[in-house]
Amino acid sequence: MELLAREPKYLLQLSKELNVSQQAILKHINLLMRVGLIRAYEVKMGSLGPSRKYYELARPISLSINMLKGYSEIEFHDFVDEVPDHLKEALKFVEREVLSERLYEALSEVKSVIQVIDKELQEIRAKERALLSAKCKLLSLVQEALERLKVPLLERRRILESLLS
Repeated sequence: MELLAREPKYLLQLSKELNVSQQAILKHINLLMRVGLIRAYEVKMGSLGPSRKYYELARPISLSINMLKGYSEIEFHDFVDEVPDHLKEALKFVEREVLSERLYEALSEVKSVIQVIDKELQEIRAKERALLSAKCKLLSLVQEALERLKVPLLERRRILESLLS
């Protein structure tokens, strides 16, 4: 998916870049297409050549995977077309510059806004990791207590699942 996020690719490209068989790639592509994460389109390669099937991301998504002892979560989120208030002016400036064909003049502003965004994302992710660590410690404490009390496995699972729902 990372390769397809950069640019559309055809099956042989993906196979070569990932050093994985075309059959294995196709299996994953079909699964990703069924869940709507990627889509395919064909491009005719000249008047005599065969067409090539390209694959690309169907839409921008955020994928979050957290694997902790005794707990895991996988979340998909579609991006919304929303910009935080403190970045709206900078975005408008860049948009005006690009529309007026002054892209190169706007690149330094683009870079500085990206740096601000990256710094904020790092802070958010650090907080998320700390919160997940606390969650993991809580679940581990409960799990250890349940084991010490010799609570049957099915009951332990039910209790832990009830804490997470």
